[in-house]
Amino acid sequence: MLRLNGTKDPLFADSFRQGEEAAFDCLFREFFPSLTYFANRILSNPITAEDIVQDCFVQLWQRRDRLSHIKAIKSYLYGSVRNQCLKYLEKQKRQVEFKEPDQAEPSMEEAVIAAETARELYQFIETLSPALRQIIRLYYLEGKSNREIAQQLQIEPDTVIRQRLRAIMALRKTKISL
Repeated sequence: MLRLNGTKDPLFADSFRQGEEAAFDCLFREFFPSLTYFANRILSNPITAEDIVQDCFVQLWQRRDRLSHIKAIKSYLYGSVRNQCLKYLEKQKRQVEFKEPDQAEPSMEEAVIAAETARELYQFIETLSPALRQIIRLYYLEGKSNREIAQQLQIEPDTVIRQRLRAIMALRKTKISL
C-alpha cells in the first residue's frame, strides 16, 4: 500500500497528479477523519462536515493536474475545508437572522490542532492488534459500555477493561499529547 511520507513527498505528489487512484486513496484515508473533525469543530454539524470534506476531496481530485504549485497538500486541504465551511456558514447566516451570541466558536488554530491530534489518534489505533482496535473503537468511538462490548465479542467484561488499559498504556508511550 502506498504510504504518505509526510505531505511534502515529491514522488507521492507526482503519483497523485498523474491520477494514480492509490495515491488519492492514501491521501483520503490519511486526512478524511481529521479534516472531518476540523470541519465539525467549525460547523458543529457532523453530517455537513463530512459532506464538505468529501466535496473538497472531489475538487482536489478534479483539479489535481492544475495544482502543480501546491507544495503541501495537507495545508491545501485544511485551507480548502476551512474556506468551504466559512462559505457554508455565511450562506446559513443569510438564511437565519442571527446566531446566539453566547456560543463561543473555537479559533481556527485550535480546530487544526484538535483535528491533527485526532488524526494521530486514528493512526495510533490502526497500529493496535485487531482485538485491541475493535475494543477501542467500540468503547471510545461508538460509546458502548464494557458489558455491551463483552456481549458483542463474547468475552468477559474484565477482559474488555484489561484490553482498554493495554491500549491506553501503549498510547502513553507514544509522543501523542492530549
